[in-house]
Amino acid sequence: MKSEIRLVRLLSKSAILFVIANILFAWLDPPVGKLTLYNWVFPGRLRFPYEQEPKDYFVGFNAPVYEDFDAMFGAHNISKQKQADEFRVVFLGDSSMWGIGVQADEMLSEQINRHNLETCDHREIRAYNLGYPMPFLMRDLLILDKAMEYEPDMIVWLVSLLTLEPKNAETYFILPHAERYLRLLETYDLEPLPLIEPMPKATFFDRTIIGQRGRLRKIVLTQALGALWAATGVDNHEGLGEVVAGAPDPNVASDTDYEKMQPNDDSSAYFNTLRTDLVSAAYKIAGNAPVILVNQPIFIANGLNSDVRYNDTYPRWIYDEYRVFLPGWVDARGGPYLDFWNALPPADFADRNFHRNAQGEKDFAAILAPALQQLTCP
Repeated sequence: MKSEIRLVRLLSKSAILFVIANILFAWLDPPVGKLTLYNWVFPGRLRFPYEQEPKDYFVGFNAPVYEDFDAMFGAHNISKQKQADEFRVVFLGDSSMWGIGVQADEMLSEQINRHNLETCDHREIRAYNLGYPMPFLMRDLLILDKAMEYEPDMIVWLVSLLTLEPKNAETYFILPHAERYLRLLETYDLEPLPLIEPMPKATFFDRTIIGQRGRLRKIVLTQALGALWAATGVDNHEGLGEVVAGAPDPNVASDTDYEKMQPNDDSSAYFNTLRTDLVSAAYKIAGNAPVILVNQPIFIANGLNSDVRYNDTYPRWIYDEYRVFLPGWVDARGGPYLDFWNALPPADFADRNFHRNAQGEKDFAAILAPALQQLTCP
């Protein structure tokens, strides 16, 4: 009987302590994401933690923590303590910048660093990969806003036509950063994006440990997987597959439709919907650090129907119009612009769109590195 009473008391005390812990957590809102083992116990990751499926977390030693910028940046090798002789270049972009299909030491930013570039005043040019999968423009703007805490000297933003299109799929990246998102809208007089669901009004329960359990679990998992990252250098399961020799299939579909438009349609209304206002906001956020807009390389088919389509994403007609539109828009604002759309052969790609293989990353770095070095010199 006494043992049963003790058990009841123990459970009651545990329940009370758990409730108190949840209340204190919600009230204090501790910056859990800033608690990191990276860059002192484990080496910082060379790119943001990312895996698409939970089943792959323990294959690629990675878990996404996009809900918490402190955790994302805290796991990265970028440091707020910038050396006096460092010229810091941060790269923004989608999955082709993040490096889907290649391992961390093969991706573009690391290939750039292997060129050992220096500025004219002999500072070391150091590249950091702040890309993240999916071509989300507002997501890149949110990351850039956070990245300014790390004092970048230059921002290199890899984009394509698809990047500039408004997408309601950005909703799930925006909602965890609602406060930052709304501040950017107000500060730079931006039109809201078409979200799938309205901005949530966080309740007290949402701020508790229970309410934050998904985010906290991934933060803890990312920290735990740091040991495996440190031991192996593996941070994504997709780069572990067999390397397929040769270029992707050179044949593409025959349709010329793009966003319900055809080659003879007036596309001016479509180009007016592109979110170039977010690019303008990036120029302002970056302050004195130049934003280099880079039209990234695309796979160019050379087989069946290659006369009507460049690849699985772009019919030739719309992409050709885009290549006139974007440099004209940038030039009118006096911003730097680099166009490498056809710089790489088909064999440098892992698919028929944008993703480069390891050789493609190396080849692109060899082209991009001297251009970046030249832009660092007045």
